[in-house]
Amino acid sequence: MTTTARRTQDQRSAQTRQLLLQATIQSLMEVGYANTSTAGIAKRAGVSRGAQTHHYPGKMDLIVAATEEMFANFAAGLENLAEELRAGRLSYDAFFDAVWNGVLNGDWFYSSLEMIVAARGDEELRRHLAPLILDLHECFEATWSRTFVAVDAEVVSARVALNLVMNVFRGMAVQAVLRRDEAYFSEMLATLKAIIAVHVRPIGAV
Repeated sequence: MTTTARRTQDQRSAQTRQLLLQATIQSLMEVGYANTSTAGIAKRAGVSRGAQTHHYPGKMDLIVAATEEMFANFAAGLENLAEELRAGRLSYDAFFDAVWNGVLNGDWFYSSLEMIVAARGDEELRRHLAPLILDLHECFEATWSRTFVAVDAEVVSARVALNLVMNVFRGMAVQAVLRRDEAYFSEMLATLKAIIAVHVRPIGAV
């Protein structure tokens, strides 16, 4: 006879925290930073207000924790793609296609965009988010250093080239909010890949 082991308190707490963080991200995506509230997050997560305040006392605690998790997940996903590229299981074109798709269709960019815009006029939020952004950029640059090499580092370094790609992708994703034109973005993506290929190549590529 098979029995299901009862979850430990730690497991239940971890699940509650995960539900709250997912609900925070969903709220940011759907109603924006200003309209995101702790009551709304708890309702979305299906947990009591008491459970919410026990794990994350206020809105800022939820925002910071959710942002940290989003950034960590995106950085890990980027490194996984880079590992596939380094191993030869993913092509140069497919790598950039996948990164662009992650920016455009994932939850991390648009959720973080809501908070970045809000942080312009909110010193407390800006103070909490700034170190998270710096940590994310450090993760990006570690991935770039493991994965790409410059054709001529004195002209364009791999670090700057790949950071440029990410900034272009973010700008394209902002424009995509109002311009729904797949051909338009596909053309820009192809052009960007061609430009970057002149200056950097994957480590180990001929």
